[in-house]
Amino acid sequence: MAFSQDLRRGVHLTVVPSQKFKTVSAAVNFIAPLELNTLTERQLIANLWPVANAQYPDPRQLTMALQDLYGASLRTGVDREGALSIVSAQLQFLSDRTLPAGESLLPQALALLQSIVWQPLLQQGDYAPSFFKPERDNLDHELRSVMDSADNAAVLTAQKQYFQHAPEQAALLAGTPATIAAANAAQLAAYWTHMQDTDQIEIVITGDVDPQQAAAIVNAWSIAPRPIVPTPIQWTGKLPHLRQWQVAAPFQQSQLIMMYHLPVTYYGPKYFDYMVTDALFGGSASSLLFAAVREQASLAYYAGTDLDAQTGTTLLQAGIDPGTADQVRAIVAQTLEQLQTGDFTDVRLHSIQEELIGIRLGEADRQSDVNSRALLQRRLPDADMTTTTFTQGIQNVTREQVAACAKQYQLVVDFLQEGASHDD
Repeated sequence: MAFSQDLRRGVHLTVVPSQKFKTVSAAVNFIAPLELNTLTERQLIANLWPVANAQYPDPRQLTMALQDLYGASLRTGVDREGALSIVSAQLQFLSDRTLPAGESLLPQALALLQSIVWQPLLQQGDYAPSFFKPERDNLDHELRSVMDSADNAAVLTAQKQYFQHAPEQAALLAGTPATIAAANAAQLAAYWTHMQDTDQIEIVITGDVDPQQAAAIVNAWSIAPRPIVPTPIQWTGKLPHLRQWQVAAPFQQSQLIMMYHLPVTYYGPKYFDYMVTDALFGGSASSLLFAAVREQASLAYYAGTDLDAQTGTTLLQAGIDPGTADQVRAIVAQTLEQLQTGDFTDVRLHSIQEELIGIRLGEADRQSDVNSRALLQRRLPDADMTTTTFTQGIQNVTREQVAACAKQYQLVVDFLQEGASHDD
């Protein structure tokens, strides 16, 4: 059973004791409302955590500190969970039962995590320029690389239209080239001060640890109380009117993007129904859409859907030959009609269900996923996120429930990035 304790207002500790893993994973999560104008700052802070800090001002020193913990690993990053931005630093190290008798890494490891997160390397109050500038340049390069991809460019264009009233949902987590270019060491230091003072903090530790020992260590950290972030996970913003358009692009492959609104919420009443429905539609290699568009009609290099229950959307993406978009649209409509009338075999339905359950069982074996689920459980305390309930929920979805969900798909965006014909 998970151990849960409020350390201070806005600062919470969850410990999930488990002998399933040979390692212990400790994560510090900073939670704030997702905002367009803070994306770059939050990403840069996460990127700078593994480089150096005040206690270990040389990257080699930080590497050695990790090695001293029998090769501990550090992962940092930013996640978008519906309407929330979560900046995380996660340290993974060996549990005591794998070490020589009497030896424990927990105090040393948590002290290292504290120094990494709360002791940035500052010079005269600004982030150290020798580390800040390379990381900003790296972030700019990575962002432009993503935007230069033909399929990514099409998805970003479609999402910008769908989330025109919530641009933070459509943006890349690194921000934009303009926000990266405008970032400077002084502003980042000022934002870090704001972030550490106002973000809600969730600390999650999983593995073979004594919850009371972990709580005693973490409770000694100098973290001031702060407000509770009221923003829910679920995004429920305003939708635009249906728009269908296309642009010409200098690529040999076309990209067809269709975005649908679904009345589904993350771990809400129909969550499992829509998971199965969308996997049947296009979210699996066993889906109807994949079989119809690629295997039967040979019209697509790939075709599939991606359900995001936290925003109530599914994104259909197909890489197709120029000039075939209308044929593909017709097949998409036919496939959705098949789902709406229950025109699919029991074998395919059961195959999809087993695939979804298999993916979830795989996640249960990954400590990072256990940490993430414990974090999300805190935002949705009434939801049952156990693997047993997930398995039962997926298995219980019927043909009639799939048909009912399929009838609720509302097309909002139809965007074609039309590539150049091979004959051009």
